[in-house]
Amino acid sequence: MKMIPSRQLAARPGQVLSEVQEEGAIVITRDGVPCSIMIATSDATLVDDIQELVFARARRAVAAIRRLAAQTGSAKLTSAQIDAEIAAVRKARQRAPRRG
Repeated sequence: MKMIPSRQLAARPGQVLSEVQEEGAIVITRDGVPCSIMIATSDATLVDDIQELVFARARRAVAAIRRLAAQTGSAKLTSAQIDAEIAAVRKARQRAPRRG
């Protein structure tokens, strides 16, 4: 995948947009570090393209949550243990004074 500095995008946006259409996607860098991705889209595919990006972020978030659960051991909790934890938190909230 082609990488271009953000300064090139600022200096020659038309050229960069043409390259995105040719390449399909371009990585934009700042100080040599990737900071964003430009992808080609159209009126016909815009909603689908955005939906795919949202789903990709959601998949990454779920994967991160699962990794954390495996690391902390909470992935091994039984349904009864989870229910007990929820009940304890709810009980503590009822006792806590309300702010506001």
